[in-house]
Amino acid sequence: MLEETLSSCMKIKGVPVEILVIDDGSTDGTPERILRRFPFIRLHRLELNTGSGAAGRNAGLAIAKGLYVKFLDHDDLIQPRGFREECREAQRSDADIVMARWAVTAIDANDRGRFLKNNLKAFTPPSPDRLIEAILLGESMPYTAAALYKRSYIHDQEWDPRTAVIDDYDWFCRMAARGGLAKSVDSISYYWRLHDYSIQGRRHKGLSMYLELTATRHYIYTKVEAMLLLGGQLTPTRRQLLARRYYDFLRCFARHDPIQCRLLLARIYQLDPSFRPDSGCERDRRILSLIRLVGLRPFLAWYGALQRLRDRLRRRLSISLHP
Repeated sequence: MLEETLSSCMKIKGVPVEILVIDDGSTDGTPERILRRFPFIRLHRLELNTGSGAAGRNAGLAIAKGLYVKFLDHDDLIQPRGFREECREAQRSDADIVMARWAVTAIDANDRGRFLKNNLKAFTPPSPDRLIEAILLGESMPYTAAALYKRSYIHDQEWDPRTAVIDDYDWFCRMAARGGLAKSVDSISYYWRLHDYSIQGRRHKGLSMYLELTATRHYIYTKVEAMLLLGGQLTPTRRQLLARRYYDFLRCFARHDPIQCRLLLARIYQLDPSFRPDSGCERDRRILSLIRLVGLRPFLAWYGALQRLRDRLRRRLSISLHP
């Protein structure tokens, strides 16, 4: 799929670019194949596979020379017109971040990543003047390639390998929380080819992926909270929004990590002493009614104990059925 990604970059006209390919310790002849077809790119090879895109992006950022940087994954296809619009806005406004619209399409990776427009879904980034509120409301944020970044703004910022399952979300949230000048354009800048072999393609499959995703999202929001607090930007309204975002993780932690659940609940009440779940943050009416009847703390204790009991019974049943 990487060759198709690079072919899309070759269609960029009217904008001087350098194309860096970071090879994360591949053993299948990728560097040789890429250099034969695209001899004019800069290829940087990591000796050992790191298991995360973070190391590759960090390596690329360290050697990039351009005024602005865009990160692409192997399953992305750049849209030249949208990319040019981003560059024009960056030149016009001297912005630190330029966001564009993006689109996602599911593909069969075994079919050489063939791009299918019939199942295309397009997304629009939040308005630049409400990025923090959008993050705290859990709205869709630009994926890896849906933003252009000024290199001087991000040169000392690293991608975090601990957030590999959604490291693009972590990266964008941190860059937005820094408070730089953000702009947007009304053009699609790239297409993301979603397939089952990618981390994102597997993100909704299996309990372990669900637990990793929940823990990672919680970790990301704690970093955003720390940045806003340090910058004096954690307003009362944002504290309330953050408390509601933390609520999303409570039931998962109640079931799988009771200690973390109690700590997180205490943090919610520190942020918003009057916090009460409502239909906006708890969509299950039955659970909401039960919480209102018995209180949030007792409900979580009861819910966690019951779910852990069910999990033990299921494991025992599985063992008995599969000796």
